[in-house]
Amino acid sequence: MRARYGERMELRHLRYFVAVAEALNFTHAAARLRVAQPALSRQIKDLEAELETPLFERGRAGVQITPAGKAFYRRARAILTQAAEATNEARTAAGIITGSLSLGFPSGLHLNYLAPVISAFRQAHPKVEFDYFHETRDQQLKALREGRLDLSFLTLPMPSGGLEHRVIWRVPFKVALPQRYPLAKQRSFELADLRGEDFVFCTRESWSVFYDEFFRHCANAGFRPRVVKEIGGYPTNVLGLISVGLGISVVPHFEQVERFRGIVWRTLTKPRLWTDFGLVWRRQGASPVVSQFVAMAEKMLPLPQEVDRAQQ
Repeated sequence: MRARYGERMELRHLRYFVAVAEALNFTHAAARLRVAQPALSRQIKDLEAELETPLFERGRAGVQITPAGKAFYRRARAILTQAAEATNEARTAAGIITGSLSLGFPSGLHLNYLAPVISAFRQAHPKVEFDYFHETRDQQLKALREGRLDLSFLTLPMPSGGLEHRVIWRVPFKVALPQRYPLAKQRSFELADLRGEDFVFCTRESWSVFYDEFFRHCANAGFRPRVVKEIGGYPTNVLGLISVGLGISVVPHFEQVERFRGIVWRTLTKPRLWTDFGLVWRRQGASPVVSQFVAMAEKMLPLPQEVDRAQQ
């Protein structure tokens, strides 16, 4: 006597079926599952025999899912999700973190700053798989809300809209000048001291928040900066233009660019400007992987006490 459906089905049958239902292509589904196509086809046929109904129609036009297959897909997808959640909860309770982390970053400087945290996290939780996405700030925010990214490293402030964040990096702005520029002999500046100088600057599209803020500060200091060249992309892109003597700028001072050839850095004393960077994630449905990574980043990259006070 043939065994009943509930006694024979395994989770792998559901995984195989869902892969084909989503790809509507046996070749693509087999590649996604990393199994041979004949083996995948055989498992689907066994499942259809068990259910006593076809789940797919195979023809010259390709693979189409049947009404029975559509009904089965909804349940199968839910079962797989619940099984994954149960597995993660059990492993988390036992101190074992598994899963994946898709991490967005806007520049190599950001990822380099996080490198010690990523290395330590991978060593502590070797079963977590990492994936990285280089995107603009707006693209990352969109991907976070759509669930295509788990975590992003972004310039703050940011719109709330269902997102949480933790500040883990505060970078001061300094005056960057060509090394042979007459003003390079001066050790520090107030913004008003830069009246009449040629500026190179980021475009408003590339960093609208700071662009508008900087022009307001200049207006408060009694002048409008004479910008001779704007450049898109990340604000530190202006450093190349400064190094060839095109002008000066006020930019974030990252330790990683301290030795940029042909440039000197000078303190901006009035006003004191800085930019904050934070890890950002969705408020709803944050995985244990995200929570553990944020906690490790806060532990390994503590902000100075004066920054903590400034946030209170």
